[in-house]
Amino acid sequence: MKSEIDVQPQSAKHIDEGVAQNNGSEIAGRSVFAVGTSAAGIVVQTLFLAEDGRMLEVPAVFPNLGYALDQIDHLKRLVIERFEQAAQVGVQVIAANNQQNSGAVAENSASAQPTN
Repeated sequence: MKSEIDVQPQSAKHIDEGVAQNNGSEIAGRSVFAVGTSAAGIVVQTLFLAEDGRMLEVPAVFPNLGYALDQIDHLKRLVIERFEQAAQVGVQVIAANNQQNSGAVAENSASAQPTN
């Protein structure tokens, strides 16, 4: 499955900043949602964005219910945005195809010979 991924920070709050364990060493950074599109639909993955720019496959940690619900709401908005973008692209593709098909029909009509 091929997908285009845009990384969106879960939150600007400092609470999502933390330390991940990677092979016994600590890495500072924050959890992020990677939200993208694929032929199958919207793809969501949680990652850990280290301060040095590395992306690590580490699950997001929600320390309390309020924070968890805030993050879920943020993810919900990201997913809605991605579906809106996909719908916009779909409409543009349909319009381009219709315009292309209209041009082909006009060419075929112009080149058709009347039969008498």
